[in-house]
Amino acid sequence: MPIGTSKSGVLGAGITPGGSQAFNSSGTFTAPAGITTVNVTGTGGAGNAGGSGNAGSPGRGGDGAAGNPGSGGGGGKENPGAAGNAGSTGNAGTASTGLSQTFPGGAAGNGGSAGNGGTNGNNGSSGSKGNPGGGDGMTGGAFGTTQIGGGGGGGAGTTNSGSGSGGTDRSGQDGGNTGGGRGGNGALSSPTGNAGSTGGSGGSAERAGGGGGGASNLGTGGGGGGRGSAANAGGSGGAGGSSSPTTVNGITVVSGDSYPISVASGSQVTVSFDPQ
Repeated sequence: MPIGTSKSGVLGAGITPGGSQAFNSSGTFTAPAGITTVNVTGTGGAGNAGGSGNAGSPGRGGDGAAGNPGSGGGGGKENPGAAGNAGSTGNAGTASTGLSQTFPGGAAGNGGSAGNGGTNGNNGSSGSKGNPGGGDGMTGGAFGTTQIGGGGGGGAGTTNSGSGSGGTDRSGQDGGNTGGGRGGNGALSSPTGNAGSTGGSGGSAERAGGGGGGASNLGTGGGGGGRGSAANAGGSGGAGGSSSPTTVNGITVVSGDSYPISVASGSQVTVSFDPQ
């Protein structure tokens, strides 16, 4: 509702006292008898905040290394980490209007910055794990007339590291939880049968590393791939700006006529007039 305040004083005959009406919400200004010129000061609503930026995508898990000659497993199933999108700019504040004048709202808030993508896990190498979290490839060896190749190290899971200590073992090592690829088995040559080396399994979850490949006889298995890192969150959007007051003097009105005043939320329009 408009709030009226009147100036008082000893005025001559035929003089209409000055005064003002402040509108904190929309209403109607009626020009008092004898008033033909008014001044208006008003503000619009505050600008809206910008939207938050989107998070980047996670980094890809590292590839498991090839054994000799077993092939290594692929890394996590996602593409390498990429930046997210910046947040959208907010909207400018709603304008207030009255007496054919417009009082602009505050400036829109800027959108938040995009989150950075996660970094990729390191690939395994021959016998050595990829960081972080890959397992070491296992070592081959000879036992009388039997020869084995080392099994591949397990790929890093999104939480736990892959297995693989580098000791003598032809078995492929388990991948870590969640999603780490299992290492491939090493070759086997024995009087009772032979087996070739096998490749490591790829990571089955984003960020998980692939398993290392199993090695040929007497060789060392490939190390498991490391895990990719999580992405960063996007930045918060900037706050909207407040509206600056605008004053327009000397607006002609007709005594007794009514004029609609539209006031944006949280703003104010004041109509004032001098003695006339």
